[in-house]
Amino acid sequence: MAVVRRDAAAAAALLAVAVAAAVESARLLPYGAVRNPGPGFFPWWIALVLGALALVLLGQALRPGAAAGRAEPRRVGRVLGLLAVLGLYALVLEPAGYPLATFGVVLFMLRVTEPQRWPVALALAALAAGGSYVLFGLWLDVPLPAGPLGR
Repeated sequence: MAVVRRDAAAAAALLAVAVAAAVESARLLPYGAVRNPGPGFFPWWIALVLGALALVLLGQALRPGAAAGRAEPRRVGRVLGLLAVLGLYALVLEPAGYPLATFGVVLFMLRVTEPQRWPVALALAALAAGGSYVLFGLWLDVPLPAGPLGR
């Protein structure tokens, strides 16, 4: 029962953060319109989605018979490994460049955290890194670290 209370408390805290974020983004930033969004448009919608997800979590925690199990040690190790790789990603992003660093992170996720066969993992990692680079770096002109490939 203590785990269910913790889940409900976490969901309530998340809901409070979402409400505060929505209120503050509406108060501080102009919303704009759907066709011409202002700086408050995305924060407000993200807060709304976060609040909806918090409500779903709260509903799951409070439903009769809700019982959360303990995390498997293997899954905890995978999460810790992913956190370590994300920290490494932040360190190598500039020198390696966005495409190579992103390829490595996605490949790690596909091989270690949710094991996929090598051909599938390589193809999806290349598609994710290349596709996101084309979208953000080329089409939207977001400055991304090019690394040795762009020099």
